[in-house]
Amino acid sequence: MIKNAWSMLLRQVIPVIIPVLAVVFVRGYVAHADVVPSGSMYPTIPATSSRHFSLILVNRLATELGHIHRGEVVVFWAPDHPKMLYVKRVIGMPGDKVTVTSDAVYINGSKLNESNPDIARWNGTALGTYHVPPGHYFMLGDNRPISDDSRLWVHKYVARSAIVGEADFILYPLNKIGPIAQSIR
Repeated sequence: MIKNAWSMLLRQVIPVIIPVLAVVFVRGYVAHADVVPSGSMYPTIPATSSRHFSLILVNRLATELGHIHRGEVVVFWAPDHPKMLYVKRVIGMPGDKVTVTSDAVYINGSKLNESNPDIARWNGTALGTYHVPPGHYFMLGDNRPISDDSRLWVHKYVARSAIVGEADFILYPLNKIGPIAQSIR
């Protein structure tokens, strides 16, 4: 009787436990979804406010196993608010000198070719020159006139260890489902 009860319990519990463990593993180590509540990456990520948010898929393995590259859109723990996740585009790599003017970005003295039509042509009024330290990155939002990014933060650079993953795919709004461009061109 006990053997039959144990067998029945296992038949009912195992089909529930295995998917739960798989979800926990995937969410913790492979990918998860995040809400984007601001327009700082608009129109690349079509959120405009907390009421008109976007839901994105974050690929943890892309940055964990691969190299981070200029133009990549990443999710990271904000340097000035370490309990908040931000999503921005990598502009400055470790060791770079980044100069932001009103209408261009220069990397080590050379104008950055930003032909991606989703990146703002005007950088707003937060301008300056920044020296990216080793192991860190300089981030800009695509909607630069309103983006809260490296130019405005007290701690200007994102440590490699703070990067959670690559923002790979728009899941919501449904009419915008699709991949997120990982290039400035």
